[in-house]
Amino acid sequence: MKRVFISFLFLFSSLSYSQTLVQTVDLPSGTYWNSGYGMVYQDAKYWISSSSSSTGRGIFYAVNSSGAQVDQLNINYPSMRASQGLAFDGTNFWYVERKISKCDIFKVAPDGSVLDSITSSQLFGGNWYMGGAAWDGTGLWVSIYYPNPSAALYKIDVNTKTVVDTISVFGTQPQGIAVKGDTLFYVMDGFEGDDERVYALNLANEDTLFSFHVPETPGSRQNPRGLAWDETFFWLLAEPVGASSGRQLFKYDLGGSGTPGINIPITNVFFPNTTVGNTSNYDLTIYSNGTTTLTVDSIKIAGNGFTYDPISFPLQIPSGNSSDVTLNFTPTDYAVYNGIINIYSNDPVDPVVQVSLKGQGVLSGARIGLTATSHNFGNVWVGEGITYWDFSIFNMGDQNLDVTNLQLFVPEFSVESPSLPFQIFPTDTIDLRAYFYPTQVVTYEDTLKISSNDSTNPVAGVFLEGAGVFNFYNHGYTFWQYQVPPHPNSTSASPRIEALKPINDITGDGIQDVVISTENYWTMCLDGAASGTSFPIWIFTTYMGSNNTGSIGANFEYGVQDAMQIANDLNGDGFNDVILAVGGGNEHVYVLDGTNGEIIWQYGDDINYSLGDFEAVDVQRDFNGDNINDVLAIADGNSAGTGYKRAFLFDGTNGNVIWEHFYPGPNPSFGKTIVSIDDFTGDNIPEVAIAYGNNGSTNQAVRTLNGSNGQEIWTREMIEYEPKELIALPLPGGGTDIIAAEYFNRIHRLDGMSGDITWTYPLGGSAGVIQLNLIEDIDSDQIPDVLIASFAGNGINCLSGGSGTQLWSWQMDFQFGVTAIPDIDNDGGEDVVVGSRDQYLYCINGKGDSVIFQNQFSDWLYSVNVMASIDGNISYEILAGTRDGVVASLSGGTDTVTTVGTSQEIPTDYVLYQNYPNPFNPNTIIEFRIPLVGLVNLKIYDILGREITTLVNEEMQAGNYKIDFDASTLASGIYFYTLQAGDFVATKKMILLK
Repeated sequence: MKRVFISFLFLFSSLSYSQTLVQTVDLPSGTYWNSGYGMVYQDAKYWISSSSSSTGRGIFYAVNSSGAQVDQLNINYPSMRASQGLAFDGTNFWYVERKISKCDIFKVAPDGSVLDSITSSQLFGGNWYMGGAAWDGTGLWVSIYYPNPSAALYKIDVNTKTVVDTISVFGTQPQGIAVKGDTLFYVMDGFEGDDERVYALNLANEDTLFSFHVPETPGSRQNPRGLAWDETFFWLLAEPVGASSGRQLFKYDLGGSGTPGINIPITNVFFPNTTVGNTSNYDLTIYSNGTTTLTVDSIKIAGNGFTYDPISFPLQIPSGNSSDVTLNFTPTDYAVYNGIINIYSNDPVDPVVQVSLKGQGVLSGARIGLTATSHNFGNVWVGEGITYWDFSIFNMGDQNLDVTNLQLFVPEFSVESPSLPFQIFPTDTIDLRAYFYPTQVVTYEDTLKISSNDSTNPVAGVFLEGAGVFNFYNHGYTFWQYQVPPHPNSTSASPRIEALKPINDITGDGIQDVVISTENYWTMCLDGAASGTSFPIWIFTTYMGSNNTGSIGANFEYGVQDAMQIANDLNGDGFNDVILAVGGGNEHVYVLDGTNGEIIWQYGDDINYSLGDFEAVDVQRDFNGDNINDVLAIADGNSAGTGYKRAFLFDGTNGNVIWEHFYPGPNPSFGKTIVSIDDFTGDNIPEVAIAYGNNGSTNQAVRTLNGSNGQEIWTREMIEYEPKELIALPLPGGGTDIIAAEYFNRIHRLDGMSGDITWTYPLGGSAGVIQLNLIEDIDSDQIPDVLIASFAGNGINCLSGGSGTQLWSWQMDFQFGVTAIPDIDNDGGEDVVVGSRDQYLYCINGKGDSVIFQNQFSDWLYSVNVMASIDGNISYEILAGTRDGVVASLSGGTDTVTTVGTSQEIPTDYVLYQNYPNPFNPNTIIEFRIPLVGLVNLKIYDILGREITTLVNEEMQAGNYKIDFDASTLASGIYFYTLQAGDFVATKKMILLK
């Protein structure tokens, strides 16, 4: 056993020996070949075994010198496993079998019979791993790569089954072995950082003769495996150069003059912006990194605009030297140019090297470009519909483009852009958005004039056209849709709509807008008056970082609409604001400005992300007497008992904690929901109800808290499961009871003052409750009734709020959302909107006796809600959100209003009703009611805000009023009417169509 010094080895090999890689040979495709391991030459065939546990068990194949499969051998041994080595002794094969924790050797006849076996335990007294095998004429050599201290080459006497010789190796991972006469070759794998080289040993004295590196660039692994000698050439089995998997054969002439190698360290050439008529250059360097001269015999370029300086072929580059090729880019127009240069050489591994070329041609000076010069918005419904079109201005020149003015003449068209003037750098682009908002049933045309410093086109034009239309939109007509986009930081997260609610108009078009919150961390405000496709007015994300991220409510919970609420103005700007309860790794309460989505205040821990999900918020009442509603929130605990596990009352204006209440229970316990209810302690401060627990544990209860200090008033344990949903049930004459739904099965009505159970309704043991909502009194007991979306077998349920009896149910698949909608079938009572797992939105008569209409979507209906009329009639519209992130606004029908009536009862609040009919010609009725005597002013304005007429300007008694408005002298168009009475001000839109 001998080992020579590495320094001597490398000096000796470089001076005395050379070898040439003459060919690479592709193998068949497939799992077997991608895991090729052992290799041996026999009778003009190259036999290769495989380490694949699925395709390499007890079988090995032969290929010819071109890599085509020509033979196979099936081993007649059913339990034989895959292989890590292969040898041939002139008559029989020796098959190295890889077991789970060792390798054994089998002698296999050409007919597949197993003739003998040798175990690693017999040879080495333990479980050792072999990486290759070879026959030297008198015995079998194997390489051992584990255990590491025993890594070496071992010769086995196959008759006595003993080790008779050992040769040390340079490294710890020897693999394939081959014998060429009196020379033994082995290859070292780089798994443990060793240089991947082929070593040649003299079998007579066991000295190292020479070595050479595998074809891959030093420092990059090629996972070499089998070796073979075919009496003329030497063969290596390894991964293809530059690959991380697969196998390829490498054919060497051991007596050659060396192997040429080409290296071009870049794969792309990017030329600078080049003005038409000019030329840019780039010197591409070709390196000769082989062991002999590299010959480049030709270069070819594909692609207009690219050339190279003349070269005399063949180009000879001695080993270790380099040569430059000058590339040229000469554009003829404003365009992006793409090309490819192919360099052909005598490198046997990489005979054709390809480099991509790219350049941008630009024009002289500042030159304006437009993505389109015209757009037709199509038909858009008059008065309420608004649609948009995105387009871009780009600079085709080599000087900065200054855009100084954007001019439109028809007010129904508008454009959104950066503040004027703005500048566009060469080849840069600025995105703009054009809007169309028709006010009459006519065709509109205009040209957007864009002024710039482009001397060849100082005023560019974009022709715009569109038509205003009006129809009576039947039940279910889709006004607009919006597709939630993937989140760029979490593209795999579901875009499902967790909550959607209307917010008061923030765009100034008189139509409510819509706020949504999604599973993939978006909260957006969508334009409620869109036509065809809506768009975000603002966007907020609860993805704050890889750990500080979550969506609203509890992780993976159904029915979390109570985790997003719309608040009356909290920051004094006159607009609604948005409250979020966020879980996941974010665990915050956010209060967002309803006009722009910016944070007004927040509560949470930005560092610790396991304190507990915030599951619900409530912002319906003022607790501290400042006439601004305050924010209730409830959060889960954690397993360690160090989490939130409490309910909060925050000052609505600034987020200061007014009080906290820690609820009981095991760790973790979950704070499922929270609602405010009427005061019943006599301090004129509202009270609070919370739901908490953990299914399968104790302390699963509803608890009321004193609104002034958060102290417990009463606690009602549930029967079997934690309470998931709560809603306040208003009672005739004042006061509030509570409807509480256990996670599964039971719905309870609890006395608001005592917590006693008034009634219980069983939905069924597996009926998970998703959402509760109220509908106006159906059974004439003066108490609102209860809608239940659940997984109950009988579908949607409606219960009497007074008695708990089932008033009706409607069979359908699981429901994920339910809400009442003001009467849309003109029978005088509220109706019901339901979203189902069967991908349908159902609108059901409030008495439960018929389906008014149903619309199918592309996925589960995950959230539903309603908003005030879009198209000018009295019917409310319907909002729907799906699991795959589609939001839609649907028509609630064509109904105008049934009269409010002439009740002599004194109203309790101020209301301005939608005019009816609407659209109208020329007369319409405007109704309103006032609860107090005082000065009342009712005025009409045009779309530009100019006062047209005053209908009322006098002191009026409390009561209900109807005013007939005659517009016979006015032109068709959109008008507004505003009622002011005391501190109450309200405005609505009406459409005059002649």
